[in-house]
Amino acid sequence: MKAPKITQWVLSPHALARIQERKITASELSQLIETPDVEIPQGPKWIFGKTFVARSDNLVAAVLLERKDKGLWVVLTVMDHFEGK
Repeated sequence: MKAPKITQWVLSPHALARIQERKITASELSQLIETPDVEIPQGPKWIFGKTFVARSDNLVAAVLLERKDKGLWVVLTVMDHFEGK
């Protein structure tokens, strides 16, 4: 299954809290969503992951869910030290 091209997204309150907790920058999140290294379909959700050279943690990942009624995607959560399989 080919990953969707995501151009519009919003953060859930949970994702916003995790971004702050895990010190993920807005630039890193944008890069992760726009040019992921890993794309994993999970039913209606997608997990996108990316490795950043400047970060010492493993893979940074985000879980996104499409809001068809709004034409955009919701970032449900973000993770660091992710092991995409």
